[in-house]
Amino acid sequence: MCPTYLTQESLQAPGLRPFLLPLDDSERAGFLARYTKALEVAYPAFPDGTVLLPFPRLFFVAMRPTG
Repeated sequence: MCPTYLTQESLQAPGLRPFLLPLDDSERAGFLARYTKALEVAYPAFPDGTVLLPFPRLFFVAMRPTG
């Protein structure tokens, strides 16, 4: 089962366009199938179907001294 974030629309996001445009329909379908499988292996779904993607974030809080 393909997690919901791996829909065809999300796979064809702007980042993949340079790779998909030179391909004909058959090649594109094969590429997307292999790409989807690789994502499913790299980011397996939890038993409830959710997928945790590792997007590290670093936040800073700046405070201006008062007085």
